[in-house]
Amino acid sequence: MNRPNFQGGPSRRAVLTAGAAAAGLAAFGAAPAHAESSHPAAGAGHRALGSGASLYSLVEGYSRWQHRTGSSDEAAALRWLEGRLRELGATTARWYYDYPHYAWKAQVRAGGVSVPTVPLYYEGVGRRKGRADFVRPVTTSKDGNDPAVLAAVADAAAAGASVAVLPTTSTTANYPAYDGLVAYNSDPDAPKTGVPTLLVPGRFADRIQRYGADVDFRARTVEGRAYCLTGWLGTRRPVADPIVVTTPLSGWFTCAAERATGLALALALAVDLSREHPVFFLGNTGHELSNYGVRAYLAGGFDLRPRAVFHLGSALAAAAPGPDGRLALTPRGAAANPRLDTVPGLAADLATARFGPLAAFPGEGAVWNKLLGPAVPLLSLAGNFRQFHTPDDVPRATTSPEVLEQAYTAVRAAAGDLIAVG
Repeated sequence: MNRPNFQGGPSRRAVLTAGAAAAGLAAFGAAPAHAESSHPAAGAGHRALGSGASLYSLVEGYSRWQHRTGSSDEAAALRWLEGRLRELGATTARWYYDYPHYAWKAQVRAGGVSVPTVPLYYEGVGRRKGRADFVRPVTTSKDGNDPAVLAAVADAAAAGASVAVLPTTSTTANYPAYDGLVAYNSDPDAPKTGVPTLLVPGRFADRIQRYGADVDFRARTVEGRAYCLTGWLGTRRPVADPIVVTTPLSGWFTCAAERATGLALALALAVDLSREHPVFFLGNTGHELSNYGVRAYLAGGFDLRPRAVFHLGSALAAAAPGPDGRLALTPRGAAANPRLDTVPGLAADLATARFGPLAAFPGEGAVWNKLLGPAVPLLSLAGNFRQFHTPDDVPRATTSPEVLEQAYTAVRAAAGDLIAVG
């Protein structure tokens, strides 16, 4: 198994001893061959970044691509984001890490009809061509490590299957079931059965049961290299105690509400907060691989003393049609150190955008919480929605300028609440 290459991790020690801005910047994770760029701090021209129109423009821009780690689409999206950060006055850098890349091609047909598919990553390699010898419709409720999916794959392995096809129907609390194509996060380091497993839309279950599934599949795991994208705002040289604004960047499809709304809010928040205190922006790839990028980055020598950390995760401005047909924010969750109910105003401000308390830190927020412990103020926000991890997560269907501005107003107020007690 490939292990992350932790070169160039951000180091408080390096910053404290740096005699010049360039030396400090190198200590904060630029790859040696990557030229960093410094731009003037964001000024009055960016004060409207938190408006609905500006936020929605960012969502539309980022969701032009699919966002699977290591793909050419994701590389283009990261270049686009790097450009946006520089326009906002950030000094940017790339922090590279090695990871196991799952390279695959697959086709599924049922009764002569092509069926959309995506594999369960890392579950099998090699070439399979012919009739699938294990088919099971499953109803799922989690975006990774779903019990129904894991049970089906285990049964396929026990049966000695050569390839499994799983028509999936996704159920999410508060939303109608979704029977289109859904992808599921997968940890490269977790044990696998070795049975290639192809996920297909649940709406094809009856057709596959009637005609069977003909599969042409090939996959291999190769050494890959990806990077997390960093930016400093509000300062021309790194500091040891920045405010950290962090968000995951990768996912399965266009990820409009899933990834792009959190990214848009993160950029606006980083610019706003940088007017008062230096901000370190961290965008992480490898999210769909069980947060591989942020785990690599934080294990690689991150020893800043953040004044506060804001993790803006999935679905921060995900919306669904309300009774009047207009898009309205859907319920999302929040966790914090100190607890939400102990910070004056925090729970109330978040509630204005339908963020409610979570019992545990979600996703990358849990990684940060494990690293920082209770000493550093931490706010972690994430949610779910019907089109989560699906090709139907496109801007016009899953978010709007109005809900983006509503979400940002709440997040900006909550950030002020948490900083006040830090």
